[in-house]
Amino acid sequence: MINARPTLIFAPLTALFALCAALLWLAGDGRVSAVEPPEIRPAPEPYLVVRSTYVAPDPPDVRVGDFERPGNVPDYEILQTEHSKRDGVRGMTLIVDTRVTTERDLTLVARDIKGRYAGLDSVSVEFIDSDNFLNYSGGAVIFNTAAGAHYQGFVYGPPNNEGYLVRAAD
Repeated sequence: MINARPTLIFAPLTALFALCAALLWLAGDGRVSAVEPPEIRPAPEPYLVVRSTYVAPDPPDVRVGDFERPGNVPDYEILQTEHSKRDGVRGMTLIVDTRVTTERDLTLVARDIKGRYAGLDSVSVEFIDSDNFLNYSGGAVIFNTAAGAHYQGFVYGPPNNEGYLVRAAD
């Protein structure tokens, strides 16, 4: 005896699938040709064009601070130098090895570096102690000109008249 029940279940599903395929075929514009490029309309015009009129001010050509090298400077060694130049401003980044850790002594080293690199606009210094497994001691930002202070990120001018900022690590 042959069971006709499974055929009756699939017949409505097959008819439904054929009906959906026919509706999709009629809803479309027909065949899509791979040879003919589709029609592309031009981009719309912008409603409003926003333009910035801000112009960054040119810092004045002014030297900042004293360039005399101090006496009694603690021992230090410059381990690494990296020159940089941007918008006509000449800068340098230094890694300095020294045993001193107090802000007073690091300031003496920074003042000596300021005098040594007086021809540059900006110097950034990282102090380490290589005897104590590269222990970070602090840092200094030296700006010899107003343009150098702007280069270091002080957009409103030098933060002081000394030409350097020194911070010891905690």
